[in-house]
Amino acid sequence: MKLEVNQLVSFVALGLLGWASMQVYQMNAQLTVTSYKVEENYNMIKPMWQDFLVRSARYNEHQQNIHSVPGIQASRGNQ
Repeated sequence: MKLEVNQLVSFVALGLLGWASMQVYQMNAQLTVTSYKVEENYNMIKPMWQDFLVRSARYNEHQQNIHSVPGIQASRGNQ
């Protein structure tokens, strides 16, 4: 049985094409899992982030009230 170069090249190309398609399939599966994990992580962190923003806004508002100068001016008597 004699193997021609054309058949050998076709066999190698078919093997590479099969390997590449398996790699794309595995990459798609990993991407789907990663996407799911990121979505779940986002859903877990979102309430904590919102709470942090509310607390930061309250803290900043409180700090501004502490350091603000009162609008009352002292007088020196009957002047």
